[in-house]
Amino acid sequence: MRRLYFVACALLLGLASCSRPAAEVENVVAYTRVGDINNVMVDAIELTVSNPRSLWGLKAEDFDIVNNIPDGFVDPATGAAPTPYEDDGIVLTRNKNTLRIEAKSFNYRGRRGQNRQMEGWQLICHADPNLNVTAEQVTDTRLAVLDDCVKGSFTYAGITREYILHLPKDAEGNVKKNVPLLVWQIGGGEYNRDLMTAAMANRCIVSLPDAGVECATLMFAIANPNYSYSASLDPERIKLVDRNNALQMAFIDTLIAEGIVDGSKLFCAGASSGGGCTMRFMMQFPDRFKAAVPCCAMDPIVPIHKAEERYDGQFEDDLVKAFQDKVYKWNGEDMALAPIDTEAFCRLPMFFVHADSDTTCKVISSHVYYGARKRLGAQNDKIQIYDDAYMQSFGISKMISHFSWVPLLNDYSEGTAMDWMVKQM
Repeated sequence: MRRLYFVACALLLGLASCSRPAAEVENVVAYTRVGDINNVMVDAIELTVSNPRSLWGLKAEDFDIVNNIPDGFVDPATGAAPTPYEDDGIVLTRNKNTLRIEAKSFNYRGRRGQNRQMEGWQLICHADPNLNVTAEQVTDTRLAVLDDCVKGSFTYAGITREYILHLPKDAEGNVKKNVPLLVWQIGGGEYNRDLMTAAMANRCIVSLPDAGVECATLMFAIANPNYSYSASLDPERIKLVDRNNALQMAFIDTLIAEGIVDGSKLFCAGASSGGGCTMRFMMQFPDRFKAAVPCCAMDPIVPIHKAEERYDGQFEDDLVKAFQDKVYKWNGEDMALAPIDTEAFCRLPMFFVHADSDTTCKVISSHVYYGARKRLGAQNDKIQIYDDAYMQSFGISKMISHFSWVPLLNDYSEGTAMDWMVKQM
């Protein structure tokens, strides 16, 4: 009797599959997230059809995705250009007339083919070509974390800047109060760009939320010209860097006053030009922050890049002097030079990260920042230099090893900078 039952069920399933009408797609939603290298990554696609019967009997093996490459410039295992997944990792779920197709995360732009032309991704359904989908047919895109962020503008110190702010929420969707805050300093490649372009350049806003850490994350779109190498020799450029930082600090104070963030748990990080801005920010407000992570930092304090040392140790000597000198602060009317609280600056712990093969911002900058602070009494600093193999494990080749913010924002393993920061929250 049981055998007859199972045979009957199999026949019914077969009949359902055979009688499935052709699908008519009404809506295509791509569920995406921010990738590592200015990419949007697709995690899932939802197809809504007019007739739910057209989805009956479909299986994961009925679908393939082509031109679906992972994030990164290179394959971590081989160092060669990334290739499409052999196994797409497709999982299907159906809710009435909506089919959700989850897969291994792939680049929304597709892959780079012959003559370096982009070849778009395609979802192919072998059981019903009416369910075939390309990027051009997507009707709606959901962007994880950033869609839910607060976006606005803030005016202070004679300038106005746009910001994006992620705030952790409870299970009911209410904003949590008195949470830690990480403010990220953007790199020169994001200067003078629109807010969302800057926010999506890397995982600066989404890294902590993706890791499940209940911490607010903040980024301002900075309208500087890229302050470039040896900008410390140009007072007007440095005054603008410090003015931007003054504005950010004033905005953070509003978040503290409203009970949104915990003023005793403020953190700062940034990469490249943003690593240099992080250093200046800490020189301006060393007693306000709990820790900082300068990544592949530029040199807005003393000339280091594109400069030759007159003697061994000159850069470190110059920094020791600069860290005991002055920075610009807003006095209510203008940015004016004010003494650095060197003792508080050196008491503030920093974790320097840099790729050893970085040719854009050479690793010497992190070494001399670390060394100068140590000479002035800093006892809680750390430094991690990424070798080529470590960078490649995150899809970054030696040729572009300046991108050390990629491993920084992805690696929360024991002893890393992100692990170190989270443990202080």
